[in-house]
Amino acid sequence: MSEPVSNRRLTIQFICFWLIWLVVQVGLNAPIEKHLSGWPQELLLDAIKLVVWLGAAWWFIRQADHHHLRLSLSNAEQWRPNWRFAAGYVVWGIIVIYLLGEFWLVHHGLIVNHSFIPQFWGRYFLVVGVTEEFLFRGYFFNALLQKFSLTTANVIQALAFASLHIPRYLTTVPAMSPMLWLSNLVSVFLLGLLFGWLYARSHSLWPGIATHMTWDILVTLFG
Repeated sequence: MSEPVSNRRLTIQFICFWLIWLVVQVGLNAPIEKHLSGWPQELLLDAIKLVVWLGAAWWFIRQADHHHLRLSLSNAEQWRPNWRFAAGYVVWGIIVIYLLGEFWLVHHGLIVNHSFIPQFWGRYFLVVGVTEEFLFRGYFFNALLQKFSLTTANVIQALAFASLHIPRYLTTVPAMSPMLWLSNLVSVFLLGLLFGWLYARSHSLWPGIATHMTWDILVTLFG
């Protein structure tokens, strides 16, 4: 059996991608959000996310021998739905009930956020879940599972996943408070653990993608 991807290689890949995403966020995304609005802004931001994140995931997987990855042997196999994975439906349902219940209690009803615009359906429902799941669960977590136990690999990838949100937080206007930073990072870390578990148990990207997209759009719509 081939040796798994080395710790050094994974670390370098992650650091390089983190720095690339920071540069993209500061040099492209932040100016686009400042100077454009509506569909032009949305389409540009979506295109950048798709190119950078899917491109990185495709490149990393292409460079790795298929034996370096624990669950899937190729890009195509990861995209096959696992319709018999009952836990995925249960988790998705719990997420929906939890979020709708929380928003109902906080806002005394399901009130659409005044800042929500139709374009957000593209960014927060379609693009983010697909791109982030492919890179983090489809590659990094997949490679880590060949080296560590499920629990250890899941924690590592969830911490890395949370840290990749820092470039976005750094460019948020107005600036986020320290408590909001901490709260968001903890939430993203816990979600990363959940998405990792779904991927490991289902051997498919789709349960995590569906749950990820549902969380993001409901938080954006009613949060």
